[in-house]
Amino acid sequence: MKRALLLLVPLLLACRPRETAQPAPVILISIDTLRSDHLPVYGYRAIQTPAFEAFRRDAVLFEHAYSHSPLTLPSHATILTGQLPAQHGARDNVGFRVNATGGVAAQFRQRGYATAAAISAYVLRSETGIAAGFDAYDDEVDRGDPDASLGAVQRRGSATIRSAQQWIGSHDGKPFFYFLHLYEPHAPYDPPEPFRSRAISAYDGEVEYADALLGGFLSFLKERGIYDRALIVVLSDHGEGLGDHGEDEHGIFLYREALQVPLLVKLPANARAGQSVKTPAGLADVAAMLLSGSVDAAAHPIYSETWYPRFHFGWSDLHSLIDGDQHFIDAPRAELYDLAGDPAEKTNLLSERRREYARLRDLLAPLKKEPAAPAAVDPEEAEKLAALGYIGSSAPVTGALPDPKDRTETFRDLRAAFRLYREGKDVQALAGFERILAENPNMIDVWDVRSKVLFRMGRTREAIASGKEALRRSPTSKHLAADLANALLLAGDLDDAQRHAELAGEHEILARIALLRGDLPRAEGEARQGGDSNAALYTLARIQQRQGRSAEALRIADDLLARLQRTGGRPLRGLHSLRGDALARSGDPAGAERAFREELRVFPGDPEAYRALIVLLATQGRTEEATRAIRDFAAMAPNRQTYAVIADTLDVLGDREGARYWRGKR
Repeated sequence: MKRALLLLVPLLLACRPRETAQPAPVILISIDTLRSDHLPVYGYRAIQTPAFEAFRRDAVLFEHAYSHSPLTLPSHATILTGQLPAQHGARDNVGFRVNATGGVAAQFRQRGYATAAAISAYVLRSETGIAAGFDAYDDEVDRGDPDASLGAVQRRGSATIRSAQQWIGSHDGKPFFYFLHLYEPHAPYDPPEPFRSRAISAYDGEVEYADALLGGFLSFLKERGIYDRALIVVLSDHGEGLGDHGEDEHGIFLYREALQVPLLVKLPANARAGQSVKTPAGLADVAAMLLSGSVDAAAHPIYSETWYPRFHFGWSDLHSLIDGDQHFIDAPRAELYDLAGDPAEKTNLLSERRREYARLRDLLAPLKKEPAAPAAVDPEEAEKLAALGYIGSSAPVTGALPDPKDRTETFRDLRAAFRLYREGKDVQALAGFERILAENPNMIDVWDVRSKVLFRMGRTREAIASGKEALRRSPTSKHLAADLANALLLAGDLDDAQRHAELAGEHEILARIALLRGDLPRAEGEARQGGDSNAALYTLARIQQRQGRSAEALRIADDLLARLQRTGGRPLRGLHSLRGDALARSGDPAGAERAFREELRVFPGDPEAYRALIVLLATQGRTEEATRAIRDFAAMAPNRQTYAVIADTLDVLGDREGARYWRGKR
């Protein structure tokens, strides 16, 4: 047993630099959420992936490679450190920080390599600690809709690849290590044509699209003369449930479909091209392969874990051990599967193989390590929590917890409720969420999304109460405090919004609160502490405009607009209008008009953009065009709120009669 456990220790520290006259470039390509059994190189026949197949001919393919976590951040942290989650510290996508200081990137940098990365998922942003050791780390992923789950926030792979090619193109004169992360085929599945139409499922369409992206990137490497001399690893961080055991996506279960991933290693000069490795490998082994340039790995048991069901739903965490063809899953009702004879894991053999079960249970036991509490609370935060009534109001989840496989009906209810929520069917979605919470009150995420539904329905007080219930049950979850601060701000409760924004450490929200209060010096200070997020930069531009610094506001807005175009980020409501206002104040009415009209193109019916455009046209003496803009606005949103905005605008322009007319409309 001791020998087997020792083999689980990463080989990272055993690696030594290889002395070569011209060190090979090293490129790690991760294609998120890619099941190995949905690739033709692993026997799947329903799709075509020519790039993978061509790469496989040049590479060594691992027939049995497994992830140690079915979550993006913990798994990538393992790949980049060679450590299991308990060692590097990331046990979930949120609430944990990666200890990657001695990881692969840092070791390559010590060897004189330039190191860089471009990622496509918000959960891999540099603030998690995963960027340690990289000279450049492009994580310009737009946060997107605040209602979206963090796991769904991504940028298109094509944009990430452009960033990678730009960096590599300017650094291929020296040794480099590059990490490229693509989020296709992670949900939500949205492949472009022709991949959408020709695949049998949206997931497979995304796999084909990911293959096309991979092919384009590899062609770039060949054109630059990098491909042949490089060590290139292509893998995935975890698989996808696709309903095989009642889970559509990933995070809850540790069945093979969530853990088995593709792993292909192309050695410099295509050494050992076309060979296969039958020995099972874990993603913790990849660090040693990258650093040593060797694909030789000793057989060892492969440990995996997921704390996601416990952190998010109040269900039991799960742990598993794969040893050869045996897969033991440690759950409230344990399971044992023969991966060779039953790869779909339909027949639990535990009662028939009690001795094997006992052996694997004993091997796994010392590997199970309790995580630290997510987002540890310092004394100042504790004081803020106590002032808000959260400390001591909820106990940690303890005792016998439900087995996730006994909650598959809840999975279906959750999927249905979230689908209704995304479709804007708020009444039905709310009913679904409330049924779920009646039976599963520890589902923190459901309390949170229930708050968003209620707020969207105009039931503001209930929305805030639901958000506070979520935070009461998980008082160290800063993202819940931030969501609540936003809701309170929109509801006009600036004092409570400020308390929750301070609790969350959200300087951008604090900047907006100060701006509403007219405290411009504090607003600017908070915005600058908010970092360079899109929201923080936009708020800073608004503050500059309020301070009369139109040129600086325009510069920030232009830089932000260029970033959004470069990264494919979500348009920000009001950004073009802000530019228009700054241009008008700077004496460029034509540019201002273009900006206001662009705002209306992106956000049709926006009242502030219409108001600004009407005033601009009227002050230029373009009365007919201003009148046409008023009629367009009224036709776009024929309601009393619109008519009130038009009346107020006409009051500003001195048209009292016109203002009375629009105020009288019903």
